[in-house]
Amino acid sequence: MNSRNVLLVVLDPVPEEEIRHAIADRSDGADVNVHVVAPAAHVGKFQWLTGADDDARAEAAELADRTAEAVDAEVETEVGEHDPLLAVQDALALFPADEILVAGNPDAKTEAGLASLGRPISRVGGGGFSGEEAGGTERFAHEVAEGHADETPFVIVGTVAAFIFCVIGLVSLIAFLVFWLV
Repeated sequence: MNSRNVLLVVLDPVPEEEIRHAIADRSDGADVNVHVVAPAAHVGKFQWLTGADDDARAEAAELADRTAEAVDAEVETEVGEHDPLLAVQDALALFPADEILVAGNPDAKTEAGLASLGRPISRVGGGGFSGEEAGGTERFAHEVAEGHADETPFVIVGTVAAFIFCVIGLVSLIAFLVFWLV
């Protein structure tokens, strides 16, 4: 009997029934071995630099375990790097996957990177595999506010600079009015 190896990359929570159905579709009478990798993706640059990524790794471990419980096959779990593409590459080094199944919504960079790995890619939960998702602006703003976006340092510096500029302008206006009225 043949066996099929499926690497299940969990980016977002997906209903158990969808996971169960997606794995069952891949069995085709063969044994299915599933390796679940959940990237610790909710680690901001500041958290990563300071080593304060324990909460994100614990959250990813919980997500991997919940997903593994939904799989009716032999399954292993792993918490991966904060970059989903690095997490997948690390998992592929240890688990010879025949297919990559993505649970959730990858960003454009991750999509392109996964496509370059030379394995069939499919998705469960979250819609199609291309195009801009609804609420992209809100999601970006949320990622910047939490420190997860690459642009966060620039937004912080820009905001502080704008505040200082406004304070200097206000002080200059007050000084101008005081000298003009005196």
